[in-house]
Amino acid sequence: MKQKRVLPIVACLVSLALFSCRSTRTITRATFPSDTTARSTDSLSREKESALAKSIVEKVNANRITFKTFTAELKMDYEDDKGKKMNNLGVNIRMQHDSVIWVRISGPLNVEGARVLITKDSIKIVNRMEGTVTLRDADEAQELLKLSMDFATLQDLIIGNPVFLSDSITNIVTTQSVISFASVQEGLTSLFNVFADDYVLQQCKITEKDNNSATPRTGELTYGDHKTVDGRKFSFQRRIYAEDKSVVKVALDFKKVEFDHTLTFPFPVPSRYTRQ
Repeated sequence: MKQKRVLPIVACLVSLALFSCRSTRTITRATFPSDTTARSTDSLSREKESALAKSIVEKVNANRITFKTFTAELKMDYEDDKGKKMNNLGVNIRMQHDSVIWVRISGPLNVEGARVLITKDSIKIVNRMEGTVTLRDADEAQELLKLSMDFATLQDLIIGNPVFLSDSITNIVTTQSVISFASVQEGLTSLFNVFADDYVLQQCKITEKDNNSATPRTGELTYGDHKTVDGRKFSFQRRIYAEDKSVVKVALDFKKVEFDHTLTFPFPVPSRYTRQ
């Protein structure tokens, strides 16, 4: 795994953001659903629309996954518009709430390619294939990975909670199966689709204005195959489509998740590795 490939992989894993020779699988970009029965809230009074918006936010937040610790085993496929494809990567994730995010990425025969350790203050990346270790503080890490999110947002992204969702939402459209709405913050607009029956997150599209580019950065996340694990509704299938100066598509298929077990976060760095 080359250094130039490690960083985009990590960025996709933690944004929103990987060795099998099997490269025939193509990651299909998800589309937001349409429904001819859609109803806008334009006809509602301001008071009723405000009450509806408040109710939707409360019900969506009621599904937020809380945890002390989290572990996951998953498979990842990655492709970009430059023709790079990496399929069937093995990924292990461990998290301690508001403290540590630990990621291990491996290839065939479980051979480790990279290991990542993220805290609120720093990020460390060990590239086993190149014999290098990258150490950055939080601000440098955001620039390195082209991410504009704090630790808590990154944590929510991995666990499957809504990100960049404010207490005030607009543009509510309801259908029999899906409720759509927007959340606007400074320099950032998030569009959400949640299932109408239980308000579980189905899709999210985040658009961030880039002052250095005429084209905004966008990220689309689709959540599927929801299963209940220890009383938590967890999405076992994720699809990510990110577009900036290039286009990246990632498929995440979770195989096993566990909550609130005692964890360790081993991060050995051989002394012979080159610091970057």
